[in-house]
Amino acid sequence: MTIGEALKQERIHLGLTQDEMIQGIIHKSHYSKIERGIEGISAESLFKILFAHHIDVDQFLEQIKDDFLSEEDLIELKLENKLKSAFNGSNKEKIEECLQEVMKLSDSRIFKYRVVVAVAIVRNQLDELGDEFKSTIIAEFNAKDNWVENIDMLRLFDNCIPVFSTEQADNYISFLLKHYNEKVSYSEKYEDRIASICINYLYCWRNYGLKGNQVKNCLDYLLNLNNTNHFLFYKACGSFYKCLYEGNIAKAKEVKAMLISLGYEDRVTNWKE
Repeated sequence: MTIGEALKQERIHLGLTQDEMIQGIIHKSHYSKIERGIEGISAESLFKILFAHHIDVDQFLEQIKDDFLSEEDLIELKLENKLKSAFNGSNKEKIEECLQEVMKLSDSRIFKYRVVVAVAIVRNQLDELGDEFKSTIIAEFNAKDNWVENIDMLRLFDNCIPVFSTEQADNYISFLLKHYNEKVSYSEKYEDRIASICINYLYCWRNYGLKGNQVKNCLDYLLNLNNTNHFLFYKACGSFYKCLYEGNIAKAKEVKAMLISLGYEDRVTNWKE
């Protein structure tokens, strides 16, 4: 979707005329051409319009990003969505097919690491990754001065928790949560990623017997997320693992059954009570 198409969609959704949308920020004739894709818009003017109508900037950028991504990035994005669908559906044939496509990419080093680990988990072959591969992943983190602010590194960490030793996983989780708990605010995109990391840590604790010391901190993060529909699944995950942490298996089963009834079966089937 182009910027003009996204602006028009937002304007119609808000029930505004073009004059009401621009609020004198730019000329109406210029704005009309932007919506039709004839002219561009400066970043300053774009953000003024978005902020004037309290439009979610992250969501807006998500809508238009395909128009600005490189061909390699677009391929990676499509493969990631394809892989996610295959994993959620436990379709091993599709997963293997995606792996072959990913390995053909000329770059996308971090993405390849993530996929290799994810496929090893599905194959139950984590132990076969080898120390050299694990050292390579750890080196990626050590090479970044501020990996906690790098979305690609957060995605890598999310996928690779089972690769780390318990001490390494605990240290990284502790550093990550401390960093974000001290921040006044950060975007929903980062909240999503940190919540996902916490869930994967708890999954490893329960399913792989990870004897880490960050279980309570992960639970606290999930359960303290804002009470909005967007975070409902994450908070439910937190409730599930909190029940297990407290030894209330029956209640945990109820939470899991509720999530299945809400349509999350593909995402919770492998959860161990």
